[in-house]
Amino acid sequence: MALDIYSLLFVYNFSREDFLHIPELAINPLGDRIVDAFFMSETDVNGHVDCNFKQFARTLAHFRPIDPNTANPLNSREEKLKFTFRIYDIDGDGKISKDNLMSILHMMVGVSISDDQLGCIADRAIMDAGCAQEQMISFEDLKKVMKNVDLSAKMSIRFLA
Repeated sequence: MALDIYSLLFVYNFSREDFLHIPELAINPLGDRIVDAFFMSETDVNGHVDCNFKQFARTLAHFRPIDPNTANPLNSREEKLKFTFRIYDIDGDGKISKDNLMSILHMMVGVSISDDQLGCIADRAIMDAGCAQEQMISFEDLKKVMKNVDLSAKMSIRFLA
């Protein structure tokens, strides 16, 4: 079915299945979490079954290169970190737990690494974040760990101008 521009922008809602039919997402080990990101936003904590064009555009905006000349846009370093945090915070409790990390790692490596090895990697990540005692990584902890990471290079897609 062909959609006119009005329907696409104001009427049509995208489903999870629509996104999972995109080959690059279908083969990405974190594809499910990336797709989930289109259905969760700070203003929509209940999680929609569908994603409208506005939600789609807002989520995609996180992947624009950082523009230091604009005040706190969706593609700012802070917003990119929040987006990353939400991807890793699988249960949405505001903390990245060892279980969250192990789930993400399992998505990334499949069955090629044992659960014990994944547990060691998750423990090391928590320890490197300075959170060994709490066994949870907060958003502030993530910001500290990522302070020297070039997020603009790692989380940007160059679109045609």
